[in-house]
Amino acid sequence: MKKILLGISLLLLAYTSFAQTSIRIVDFDVKRGAEEEVARLFADYHSVERKSGGAHLQKVYYLKDVTHRAVFTGDAANWGVKIKKTTSEWDAYIGKMRRLQNSAGPSVVMTNLRWKNADREKNKVAKNWEMKIKEPENFLKAYDKFIKAIDNVLGDHITAVESIDLGGNGGTHRSWLSGNDLNDIILLEREIQKTQAYQIFIEERGEVELINSYLTKTIYTFN
Repeated sequence: MKKILLGISLLLLAYTSFAQTSIRIVDFDVKRGAEEEVARLFADYHSVERKSGGAHLQKVYYLKDVTHRAVFTGDAANWGVKIKKTTSEWDAYIGKMRRLQNSAGPSVVMTNLRWKNADREKNKVAKNWEMKIKEPENFLKAYDKFIKAIDNVLGDHITAVESIDLGGNGGTHRSWLSGNDLNDIILLEREIQKTQAYQIFIEERGEVELINSYLTKTIYTFN
């Protein structure tokens, strides 16, 4: 059973190689009843034009002491917003956000390695896996072959794999698979398990340790 779970966790990645986008994540635990205010503050502050990438607010499920996540993506050589906020604007924003939080979790810095773009509006829920990959190059080679083989099964679902460069919970990589809800993702995983390509991938990917798994739902995206 553990072998099956680890295998599923790794197919969520993407066949298409993607420009190495930098990803910065900040997790936090929002006080009960403060979710709408947090979302409003995030939208008001981050709804601006960026040099590259985007800013995203997500709801987090099944991850201890984390209810929400701010995700920032972009080109590390062209990072941030076009018109920089003032120090007083930042201080006012972060002060209000902190008063609505029980705690702020650790930050994580990642690099996108694989990406299969699809319907982002339809598929705003994602199942995430943090894992420790012993042989990354070997894994990605097997993964590319696998994802290409099941492209018709994945359909309009987004998949990605990222290296964890700083932070995290001991894993070296994160992967995720999107769907319109948790049931959609579970049913897709079952279909993938039935393929011969899945069994070959399990044999060829090398040693992988699953650190944790959890669910996210995108509330806002600005880019």
